[in-house]
Amino acid sequence: MKGVVSVMIFRGFPRVLLAVKAANHLWRWTNLERPVRFMASARRLGVIRIFVILATLTLVTGCASDPQTGQPGGPAPAIVDVWHSLQEAEANALEIQVQLINKTYPEVIVKLNYVPAQTFAAFSYQAEAGGEGPEIFIASREIIHQLYGQGALAPATYTDSDAFPATLAAFQFGKVQYALPWMTDIPLLYFRTDIAEVPVNLADLFSVNGGISIATPDTRTLSAWWNGQGGRLMNGGKVGLNDPINIAFLQQLLTWQSAQSLRIDPAALTAFTDGQTPYIIAGASVAKHLTQRNVPWGSMPLSDLVAGQGQSLIGTTLGIANSAIKTTPDMMTAIQTVEKALLTSDVEGALLEAGRLLPANMTYYQRPEAQKGVFPQANSALKKAWSFEGNALEWKIIPIQDAAWSHVLAGNATPEDALKNAQEQAEKALSVKG
Repeated sequence: MKGVVSVMIFRGFPRVLLAVKAANHLWRWTNLERPVRFMASARRLGVIRIFVILATLTLVTGCASDPQTGQPGGPAPAIVDVWHSLQEAEANALEIQVQLINKTYPEVIVKLNYVPAQTFAAFSYQAEAGGEGPEIFIASREIIHQLYGQGALAPATYTDSDAFPATLAAFQFGKVQYALPWMTDIPLLYFRTDIAEVPVNLADLFSVNGGISIATPDTRTLSAWWNGQGGRLMNGGKVGLNDPINIAFLQQLLTWQSAQSLRIDPAALTAFTDGQTPYIIAGASVAKHLTQRNVPWGSMPLSDLVAGQGQSLIGTTLGIANSAIKTTPDMMTAIQTVEKALLTSDVEGALLEAGRLLPANMTYYQRPEAQKGVFPQANSALKKAWSFEGNALEWKIIPIQDAAWSHVLAGNATPEDALKNAQEQAEKALSVKG
C-alpha cells in the first residue's frame, strides 16, 4: 500500500500522518506517531521537517523498486524438477553441477529425482497421464524416442548450436528438435602400441598376425567400413538390405572370420587389455578404462581405413528433453535457463570426469585438455558421423540387419539367405504404421 507522509500541526503538537487512499477511493489521514511536546525552536522544527522529507523519499523509493526473483522479498524462484537415470559417480557429479546452477541462477531451484532406466518411459507416461512429472528429462536416446512416441515431450526450449550434427539429428522428429544431445560415444579402432603398428587400410589391418577382436558384429560397430564401401539400408526410398554390395560386405566378414583375422569375442576389451589381441573396435568411452589400467594404446577413426569415406553410427547418447505438460508459458524461461546451463562444456566435462561418455558439445574439444588422448580422434569421427533423424526408417531397419549379420557369422545362414530374409522382415516392419 503506497502512501504519502506529511507533517501537520495540531494545537502546538506536530504529528506525522500518512495519507492513505482507502478502498472507497477517498483519502484519509492515519496517525503514525503519538503527539510529542511542541518544540518552540524554529531550528528544531526545521530538523524535524528535514527528517520527514527524508522518510518520505525513502518510503516512495522503497515502494517504487521491485525486489528481484530469488532475493528476499522478491518473487519465489521457479522449481524445475529433473528426472534422470544416472547412477553412482555420474549421479553425484550431476548433483554437484545442479548445486552450482542453483547458486548461479537464484531465479530457479533445480530438484533431481532418479528413475531407473528400465522403467523410465513407463513411469514418466503414468506420471504425465495424472498431470504430474518433471519439467526436464535426462535419458538415453532410446528412452527419449519412447517418450516422444508417448506424446510426453514438447519441443526443446533452448536452441543448441554447439552439438555435433549427428547427435542433434538423432533427437529431431519432423525437423523439430525434441531433445538436446548431452553426452555421447562413437566407435574407434584401438591398437596396442607395444605390439601393433598403425594400419593404413583394411587389407593391411587384416593381414597382421593376431587380427582384430570385436564384442558384437553389428551395424554400430562396423558401420564406417560397411557404408564406406557402399553399404546401404535404403535404396531409392525402398529397403535395400539384399543389395549386392551388402551381400559382398557380409561375405568379406565371413572370410576374415574363417581366417581368424576377425574374432567375435564378448570379452574383447579384456583380451585387448591383457595383450591377447592387438586391435579392437570399441567406443571412445573405453579410453579412460585403458588408461587407468596402464595399457599402451593408440586409436584412430574407422573411416581412415576406407580412405575417409565411411561414417560411423553414434553410440550410447544421452539427451535432455522437456515435458509436454510442464512446458507452460510461465515455466518456459526457467526450463530454458536450466537446459542451457546443463549443456555447457564445463558441466559436460564434469560428467566426463565422473563417468565414461564424451561431451556432445563441440566446444569442449577446443579446450586444452581435449587436444590429446582419445579426444582428437573422437572429435574427427563425431564431426562426420552417420546422421539421420529420430523417426528415420533406418532406426527400424538396423536391428534387422544386425540379426542377419549375427546369423551368418554364427554359421546359421549364408549371406544371401540371411539378407533375403532380412529384406522381407524390414519391408513388413515398415508397412506397419506407427
